[in-house]
Amino acid sequence: MTSPLHTTLSRRAALRGFGVVGLTAAAGLFAASQAHASSDLVVVDQMGTGPWDAENCGPTSAVIAMVAAGRPVEHYVSGSKGAAEGGNARAVLEMRARCGLSPWDDPETKNVDYVGAYLGDLEKGIRDADATATRSQYKEGMAAAANGSVVILHVHHGRLLGEDADYGHFVVAQGEDEEGNLLVSDPGRAQTIGITSYSRDRLLEAQQGDATIVS
Repeated sequence: MTSPLHTTLSRRAALRGFGVVGLTAAAGLFAASQAHASSDLVVVDQMGTGPWDAENCGPTSAVIAMVAAGRPVEHYVSGSKGAAEGGNARAVLEMRARCGLSPWDDPETKNVDYVGAYLGDLEKGIRDADATATRSQYKEGMAAAANGSVVILHVHHGRLLGEDADYGHFVVAQGEDEEGNLLVSDPGRAQTIGITSYSRDRLLEAQQGDATIVS
C-alpha cells in the first residue's frame, strides 16, 4: 500500500517535481525512445487523472506495465499526447475502477478507506483486464526486470529520488541500460524524469514492499 506520512497536498507537491529542475516532458519522451533497445516502457503521468491523481501511482503503474507487456489497454493514448499530464486520464480512471478503488460510474468516490493502493489492488485490476499479475519478493522482481520482464516495484519515493519526501510509491521497471542499471518509468515524475535508470543498490535502498510481475 502506498502509505504517505505527509498530507495529500504535500504528496502532490512532491510528485510535481520537488527538488528536480531543468527537465521536461520531452526529456521523458526522449528517455523512452532511448530505452526501447532493451525495454518497452512508456511514459504515463498520474497527475491530471481525476480527483485522486496524487494517489494514482498504482493504477497508472498498472497501465504502464500492461502496455509494456504488450497487453491491450482500453483508451490508452500513445506518444507525446498520451505522455502529457492528463493524456491518459481515461485509461487510468478505468484501471482505478478495475482495481476496486473507485466505482465505475463515479470516479470522484473512493471504495476504500485508505490512501493509495495495495499491490493486491493492482493485481486485481490487471487480472480484470485479462493480463497476468504474479506477486514476487522485491529482489526477485528486480532480477526479473533485469531479464526483460515488466515489474511493478513498491518503493519509498524519497529514498529512490534522494529527496526529503516520505511516502510509498509504485514505479515500473523493465530492462537495463548499457551500464546494467534498471530502467524505470515513474508515473509521479512523468514530466520531469519520465523513464530513467537506477542502480540496483539504489533500488534496494528504496524498497518499501514487494513486487508484481506483469505479463
